[in-house]
Amino acid sequence: MKDVVKSNVLGSLITLVAGALIGFFGVFVSVFSDGLVYERLVTILIVLIIYGIVGIVLGFLKPTYTWLYMLSLSMPGVIILALYSSREFNILYVAYILLILAFSFFGTKTGKSMKRKKK
Repeated sequence: MKDVVKSNVLGSLITLVAGALIGFFGVFVSVFSDGLVYERLVTILIVLIIYGIVGIVLGFLKPTYTWLYMLSLSMPGVIILALYSSREFNILYVAYILLILAFSFFGTKTGKSMKRKKK
């Protein structure tokens, strides 16, 4: 029982660090940097795809608490974006926050279902 709890805590911490890295180097850079709208959209799409891929991997490796891994993956990026939007509000940032949550959620659910089908 202790090994399962230790594994879940360690997995959550690793996911939180990965989420912080994606949040800072992906989300923050995608809204903070100057560039054309097309360049920003491409960067945002790449960041969302990374959230989805990492979510699939997490859901596949740890299919038990997918909601915990989804939150620890997406919350650093959501918090960084919310803090940034408090200084420079743009309604599209709300959509970006929702997309981050959606890609993380559906990524972990997809990984969980892939693991279930493999068994």
